[in-house]
Amino acid sequence: MTATIYDVARHAGVSVATVSRVLNGLKVREDLVERVQATVSRLNYTPSRTAQRMRKSTSHLWALIVPDFENTFFTRLARGVEEICQPRDTCVFIGSSDDDPEKERRYLEVALAERVGGVVIAPSSDTTDLQRIVGAGIPVVVVDRAVPNGAFDTILTDNTAGGQLAAQHLLAEGSKAVACVVGPENPTSQARLDGFLSSAKANPPIEVVRIERGNNRLDGGYRAMQRIIQSGVAFDAIFVTNNLMAVGVIKALGDMLPERKNDIAIAGFDLNEIPLLSGAYIASINQDPHEIGRIAGERILLQQTGAPPVCSIALRPTLVAAAAEFGCP
Repeated sequence: MTATIYDVARHAGVSVATVSRVLNGLKVREDLVERVQATVSRLNYTPSRTAQRMRKSTSHLWALIVPDFENTFFTRLARGVEEICQPRDTCVFIGSSDDDPEKERRYLEVALAERVGGVVIAPSSDTTDLQRIVGAGIPVVVVDRAVPNGAFDTILTDNTAGGQLAAQHLLAEGSKAVACVVGPENPTSQARLDGFLSSAKANPPIEVVRIERGNNRLDGGYRAMQRIIQSGVAFDAIFVTNNLMAVGVIKALGDMLPERKNDIAIAGFDLNEIPLLSGAYIASINQDPHEIGRIAGERILLQQTGAPPVCSIALRPTLVAAAAEFGCP
């Protein structure tokens, strides 16, 4: 049978309160600490997380809810959150909403039922409702995608600046006609497109010959590129707002325009995360998801101490223009 705190107290010859104080790092006589710790080890006792949450005001379990955990951006973001959690004996459960508001709502319900110590979330849509979580006193940090008119800590990339970097690079490379493959209509995708369009108006400008929407996944990028090619528009460069869609774009180019695929300039986000890309003119606008996750974790800790959720941080992306620098042949 699993040992209980009462078993530890009985075998150590101390009260349950003394065992609890030792386990929670409170001041206890040194000889009693040694007895309790030796008994815990001998009985292989593991404290109940449920009981600990009932005794403490802050749970040692956090929730991270993201749209697509297959995207390495969110894997690295999770690592950043864990960097803050692990030294504090805190664990993170991760849910992938798949951009489905109903699936996201269920994960939020679980977080509420478990009375987690904090929620880090990349919202599935502009209408993501976090009020019940906040009303329960659970700290919330929004990452990657801002919630319109939401009074939440928000940590993301300066997506407008990222789009501008992409346009400036393609202008410098001499591109004349660009097709855009853009993610769903959310603040992140729109900011990247707006930034690109604003800088594309330079003198001389880049002509944006077509804009197609995708689902931020490989198949969405492939289908969007198919539609662009089938439309018959002439283009010498492509701007893509998501890394997985960029893979689909490149695959569609290889299938439908194999003779041109290595001559078309491509600028996209986080292409350094994709090791199998090909093409001589690929540029990556790189974010720092690990840092986003780390800052989000720090903000959860600050909220737990009573700091108001008023922080809004937009990290500046960087551009890597040489394909060989991020693993491309």
